[in-house]
Amino acid sequence: MFRITFFGTGNGLSYPNRENTFFLVQHLPNNSAYLVDCGGSPWVKLVKAGVGPEDLKALLITHGHADHTYGLPALIQSLWLAGRKSPLSIYCPTGAEKIIKGLLELFDLPAKPNMYEIIIQEQPLERETLALRDGGLQITTFPALHGIPTMGMVFYDKKDHKTVNVVYSADTVYNPLLETLAKDASCLIHECNGADKAMGQHSSLHDVVRLMKKTVPEQVVLVHLTEGENYERLLQQYGLKQPEFVIAEDGMSLRIS
Repeated sequence: MFRITFFGTGNGLSYPNRENTFFLVQHLPNNSAYLVDCGGSPWVKLVKAGVGPEDLKALLITHGHADHTYGLPALIQSLWLAGRKSPLSIYCPTGAEKIIKGLLELFDLPAKPNMYEIIIQEQPLERETLALRDGGLQITTFPALHGIPTMGMVFYDKKDHKTVNVVYSADTVYNPLLETLAKDASCLIHECNGADKAMGQHSSLHDVVRLMKKTVPEQVVLVHLTEGENYERLLQQYGLKQPEFVIAEDGMSLRIS
């Protein structure tokens, strides 16, 4: 069972009502929290979500673009100021460790007195790789298609012969791997940078609907959204509506079970 809280739902250019996409995944049986990417004012958003300095178990950075990483130094410092003592793992794709270390060293964070240990773990970009396991929770990563090393991820909650899984595409063009990984998923969170047309190394709403028809997830949630794109019109044309298809909003929280 998971609670997903969207701290930001916009694309690389944030907007008054949409910050850059990043979100919190809380595994309710373990009372553990995981932050996917790190945009603006992360500590304030964690506090509002009821997450304390020791509650955050790990960060998962999908790739090294600025809109997905710029809040990282502020978060690391805020956790330190709030008294965190336990080590913090940061999972990232191959090649992103250099960017993360550079951000932390820019502000001399590793040298702070009594700084907690930061463990950066690069994930190989293979078909599906186990990142961590904690009781009934399992997190795996897989390669997305975004022009630079990028990882999507799957959160699994396995209990009583039932598996609840949340799949995140990360920034990507249409990714055939998801045809398998998102099959019958409890929730598919997919980037949708454009409605009618994909922009750059991203996906359009047509791409997401194509994938949805092949995988039949219980729910699809759109993130990495562009201001002014007419997502609602296209969804109506496809005959799709909530709660099966959700256009995420900043601050929105969903319970997946």
